Amino acid sequence: MFSKILVAVGGAEDAEETLPVVTGLAKVFKSKVLVVHMRERVITSAATLEQESIPQAFRFGERIASSLVEAGVDASVDVRGHRPNQLTEFILAEANKFGADLIIIGGHHSHGMRDRLFGDIGRTLAHGSKCPLLLMPSGPE
Repeated sequence: MFSKILVAVGGAEDAEETLPVVTGLAKVFKSKVLVVHMRERVITSAATLEQESIPQAFRFGERIASSLVEAGVDASVDVRGHRPNQLTEFILAEANKFGADLIIIGGHHSHGMRDRLFGDIGRTLAHGSKCPLLLMPSGPE
């Protein structure tokens, strides 16, 4: 049913809550999993602000994929930089390119002004996705 699962994780909290579910689903459906980690960059006229360095982003993504592989899941990783206003388009493009049968998004907390400016990620993905979408709940803030 879900032969290819795309998992989008933004941080350690996302991964901690999401990986057990991804592992279970991937094992049941014998799915190939693509872990997508988005390294957030905010580009202004004065500078580019990064939430994490390129090496940190790759280590994080590789650690997530490795933990899935250790659990017996066929997993790979794709780490890219993005602008906050292009996050949903990026995830949908990656899911389309991968041929995802399911998209799983790690739980995320409200980002206040960012969500008001760019819209809710879950809602935008739900309206733009060509496959089912599983939104993981966020833990306590």
